[in-house]
Amino acid sequence: MGAAAVIPSLLPLFMVIAMRRSEARIYQQLVDAGGFTAESAIPLSLGRSLDQRRLQSLIRGGAVRLTTDRRHYLDADGWTRHLARRRRRALLAVSIVATLLAVGVAVILVMR
Repeated sequence: MGAAAVIPSLLPLFMVIAMRRSEARIYQQLVDAGGFTAESAIPLSLGRSLDQRRLQSLIRGGAVRLTTDRRHYLDADGWTRHLARRRRRALLAVSIVATLLAVGVAVILVMR
């Protein structure tokens, strides 16, 4: 398998890593500032467009809350649910890959 074939297959992995790092930056900003309630909410400074997209996703998922004056805070229960959903998605992805590998091995063995 040449490098031209390997690099596109790694792009989804790189994107997942970038998304996880983006979420970690958002989480760390909120934790460092003590943004856990509407009263302690903070304005987030996000320079990257991926960070802004991940923030919107976290808001839609209930992990981060937005106040009326555009400040943000971490919802602990929402963050826990977000992590559980992320684990389920990862388990599903690993299961699909394992199944495809098993089918591939079975086809190779049958064709011998």
